[in-house]
Amino acid sequence: MHRVAFVVLTLLALVFSASAQFTFTSLDYPGGNLTTARGINDHGQIVGAYRTVPPRHALLIENGQYIPLAPETLLATDYSEAFKINDRGDVVGVFIDVNGFEHGFLLRKGVLTTLDFPGASDTLALGINASGTIVGYWDLLDGNGNLLAVHGYTWKGGSFTQFDFPGATDTSLFGINDRGDLVGGWDTGVTSPNEHGFECFNGKCVSFDVPVAGAPITQLDDINAHGDAVGGWVDAEGALHGFLLAEGNFTSFDFPGSADTIAFGINAAGQIVGRYDDADGSKHGFLAQPENIGKPQ
Repeated sequence: MHRVAFVVLTLLALVFSASAQFTFTSLDYPGGNLTTARGINDHGQIVGAYRTVPPRHALLIENGQYIPLAPETLLATDYSEAFKINDRGDVVGVFIDVNGFEHGFLLRKGVLTTLDFPGASDTLALGINASGTIVGYWDLLDGNGNLLAVHGYTWKGGSFTQFDFPGATDTSLFGINDRGDLVGGWDTGVTSPNEHGFECFNGKCVSFDVPVAGAPITQLDDINAHGDAVGGWVDAEGALHGFLLAEGNFTSFDFPGSADTIAFGINAAGQIVGRYDDADGSKHGFLAQPENIGKPQ
C-alpha cells in the first residue's frame, strides 16, 4: 500500500473477534516459496500469484488445483500477478516489463490484452465486474523515477476514464462490483504517510478510516454484490491486519499465528481471500470461510 476525511462514513463501529466467524485455510502453491490470493468470484475461483524461483507468476486456484495462468504468454515469463476474476472467468492483473514498468492486463478466453493509461508511467488493473468494467490506478514518474502523481481509472470497451476521490491528491481504485460500486484508497500527497479508504455508491463517495486509534493507513480492496467490503489497515506499531466492513459493522481479523494479514477479495457468499506473512516473513495466500456456509471444496 502506498497511499482528514472529507465525508466521514457513518457506521456502527463494532469490532468483533473474527476467530468465531471464519475458518481459515492456507493456500500454498506446491513446491513454491510464495503464494498470494487476490480475488475470488462467485464460483469460488481464486486468482493471485505463485513463485518457485523469481519472479512470481499469475495463478488460478480452482477445485483445489493450482494452475499457472496463460503459460504460453509473458505472464509465465515476466513478473505477473492476477488481481481479480469475474464470474465469466475474465482475469485482470499486472505484469512488469524488462525495463521495470508495470502494465495492466486483461485475460479473456485465452486472449491477453495489455492495458496502459495514455501517458502513464505505470498502469495497474486491479478489479473487474461482470460487465467487463475494469478499475485500477496509474502513476507518473519523473526522469529519476520519483513518483509525481497517482490517479484511479475505469476502463470499458477500450476507453479509459480518470477517477479521483473528491479533494484527493492521489487516488487508487482497487475493486468494483456488478452494480458499479467502487472501493479504493486516497491521500493528500505522494509523500503522505497516511492513506484513507473510500467507497462509492451511486456516484456518491464516502471516506472511511478504521475505528482504531492511531491507525495511519486504511485501504479498501474489494466489494461484493451486497456491498460488503474488505481491505487492510496498519496499526500504530506498523502491523498489517485484514478487515471486513459489512452492514455497518467493522471486523478486524488476522490469519492465526501470522505476523501480517491483508484481505484482498470477497465474493457474494462472503468468502474472503488475501495474503498473510508468517513469523519468518514467508508469504502465503488464505481463504477465510464464513462459518454459516459450507466448507471449501
